[in-house]
Amino acid sequence: MISIPKVVGVLSCGVLLCLGLSQAAHAANEEGARRLEQAKVITGELLRVEYGDYFVKGQDGKEVRLTTDKTTQMMGQLKKGDRIEAKVNEQNHALSIRQTE
Repeated sequence: MISIPKVVGVLSCGVLLCLGLSQAAHAANEEGARRLEQAKVITGELLRVEYGDYFVKGQDGKEVRLTTDKTTQMMGQLKKGDRIEAKVNEQNHALSIRQTE
């Protein structure tokens, strides 16, 4: 038979583990929000997509290459000719891309 102190100990460990994981998730969310706040915004026309890189004609007429990966927040189905807004970091890695009107 299992003793009550062992059950209490296991349950206590489980509660502490859950609390620790929730704190880690909260910290990760705060870091993501901080990155978006510090991001540069690029708006323009989507010229083409090649191997996960998005090429945009910016408002200044220059072509900008935006790199993406699984962390990029994609909002909507984008296609050539769409007007987009992208939030990018210093290396032009897109943190988020969305279609604008």
